[in-house]
Amino acid sequence: MSCPRCGSEGHSHATATLSIDPSTEPTIALVGNPNVGKSTLFNQLTGARQRVVNAPGTTVQVASGNWHKAKLKVLDLPGTYSLIATSPDEQVVSDTIACAPGTITDREKTRGIDLVLVLLDGSSLTRSLYLLGQVGQTGQPVAAVVTMADVAAENGDVIDYDALSRTLGIPILPMDPRSSKDYERLEEMVTEAIRTRPHIRGIDPDPGAPGYIGHVGCECCEPKPKSTSKKKKKAAVSRMHAEELGRADTLFSWVDSVEKSFHESRAEPERLSRSDKLDRLLLNPLVGLAIFFSLMWLLFKTAGEWVSPLQDRFEDFFSKTDPGAISVANGVVWLLKKVGLNDTWFQQLTVGGIVNGLGVVASFFPLMFVIYAAFSVLEDSGYMARAAFLGDRLMRKIGLDGRVILPLIMGFGCNLPSLAAVRTLPSARQRLVTVLITPYTSCAARVTIYLMIARIFFRGHVATIVFSMYLLSAVLIVFAAWVLKFFITKDEKAAPLMLVLPAYQIPRLLIMLKMTFRRSWAFVTGAGKIIVAMTAVVWLMSAIPVGAGAGDKGFADPELAMEDSLYGKTAQVLVPAFKPTGFGEWHMTGALMTGFVAKETVISSVVTSYNLDPDADAGDAEDDGSDLGKLPKLVSQSLTESAGSGYQGLAAFAFLVFVLAYTPCLATVAEQAKLIGAKKATAAVGVQLAVAWLLAVGIFQIGKLFL
Repeated sequence: MSCPRCGSEGHSHATATLSIDPSTEPTIALVGNPNVGKSTLFNQLTGARQRVVNAPGTTVQVASGNWHKAKLKVLDLPGTYSLIATSPDEQVVSDTIACAPGTITDREKTRGIDLVLVLLDGSSLTRSLYLLGQVGQTGQPVAAVVTMADVAAENGDVIDYDALSRTLGIPILPMDPRSSKDYERLEEMVTEAIRTRPHIRGIDPDPGAPGYIGHVGCECCEPKPKSTSKKKKKAAVSRMHAEELGRADTLFSWVDSVEKSFHESRAEPERLSRSDKLDRLLLNPLVGLAIFFSLMWLLFKTAGEWVSPLQDRFEDFFSKTDPGAISVANGVVWLLKKVGLNDTWFQQLTVGGIVNGLGVVASFFPLMFVIYAAFSVLEDSGYMARAAFLGDRLMRKIGLDGRVILPLIMGFGCNLPSLAAVRTLPSARQRLVTVLITPYTSCAARVTIYLMIARIFFRGHVATIVFSMYLLSAVLIVFAAWVLKFFITKDEKAAPLMLVLPAYQIPRLLIMLKMTFRRSWAFVTGAGKIIVAMTAVVWLMSAIPVGAGAGDKGFADPELAMEDSLYGKTAQVLVPAFKPTGFGEWHMTGALMTGFVAKETVISSVVTSYNLDPDADAGDAEDDGSDLGKLPKLVSQSLTESAGSGYQGLAAFAFLVFVLAYTPCLATVAEQAKLIGAKKATAAVGVQLAVAWLLAVGIFQIGKLFL
């Protein structure tokens, strides 16, 4: 028998068993082009009941969740334009649909897939139909959802969905994944499709097609023994390419015939759409960049100055100890007094350590909510994809694919999902470079540090200072990639960015708020565990007397000076190394020490160190919720001592630059180690520390020459 993939004789494809275990929940797989609304639909169906795993043998992630109302398991596969694999994520999609051995849908170990739900872009239906046809060739049952129908109508395309459904022979539902009104209809359609197992009319299952359900391995398509002649290999490859081209021609002809069945009218086909008009402005190399940076500045203006009072209120609710104040701290003090534990080390740990840490965590929530809401608006509106195109030309000049822009943009939210996105890049060299430069993206956790220092030393210019950190972050990213180009990507030609721009849309407020809350809550709860733990550790270290300066003072002695504690002595060991930076002072070096675990702990460490220092009489970090209380005076005094009078602002700016450039959090380092190996990740940590120190020293020492 001739192999349908390569034409070789004497081999055949085994057929996967299609037996279904009735005791398990049916499984549907979401397939679609990037930016078609697939992830939005998945999040709406599964809510918080989802998990993300790596596809076996790859670094490509597949999201899995439960649609409890419909009693279904849902798989969110990576976005793809074709099942012909040219990248790891496309290969995962093809193999998962085929239920190939070792995949998350392996028929030998799982129920497999009961239905492939294909999301079609109504504003670009021709491109989506090609992918639909490929899915039909796999032999899997198929149903479809059409998104962007409103955009298609605005562009003059009126689609007869009933006619399209009749032509294709499968159920089709036009819906907006951001709206909840059509989800009952979706549940009915999917449930019925799982029962009837519909297949696309005019598309027959093709054993040679990528993702074919019956294909579980082909011996003749495996690597040939060395004895096989080059001539035969070349001939087999040629036959395979000819088969793929013939299959593509057949699909394009089928798409043309289908298109004629669903267009009721096409009004003013040459009229520029709203998206096209906006793109003339937003994709302009000069105007587009100016708009992008203006949007970023506005974001940080909002986060830096307008959200601050709300942050104060959140923190006060936990940490405020003023008499008569309604707060968690005063509640704990009252409770401990009732049980006879007031004025003990336990009260100090609980109030000064744990509750204070909870206050810092609470203050993060409004800030993270604003940042995530802003990014959600930019993402859902379709602007994020435009931002990637704006940076494409620059990326190619430094040896990277334009697709690197997307992970880097994500890095400004958090480095961890940014590294996860790096996994889908097709080039191993570019993945390595991107993993190494991603920590230079200024994550949201650093924003709180920028804001605190800027409010103390640069009043009236907070937004400008924060924005400058992001500009410097971009410079560091570009410079690092340019340097690595000579060592890693010098022989690799960067491909131009191939990305279909989604139509502009107005984000749905309710959906945006729901997703923003989930992201913010996940960030705060995740970071909160680290912050509270580190705050407690800082308190514990500060309660342990060390050295002759401690005298006869015991554990948690109220008279124990912070600098005579284990925390103070450890921080003081680092002071000489940071003297040239201008912030060689133990309060600041101690905070940097804890910041290696998580950047979110830097603020809590600074605040805790002063609160626990009786000689400094720090009191609360914040007074009445309108300012930082006595903290500005204390931090200013510290930097005046280390940098000298008149240079404390310069030292503060050097401190911010060091925070931007030095080692990312431990979670990020661990993820780097998974992607590039422990040795390379460790070397990267050392290089980042050296770069951060050199930058801080350079800024302070050179700046002194001009002040």
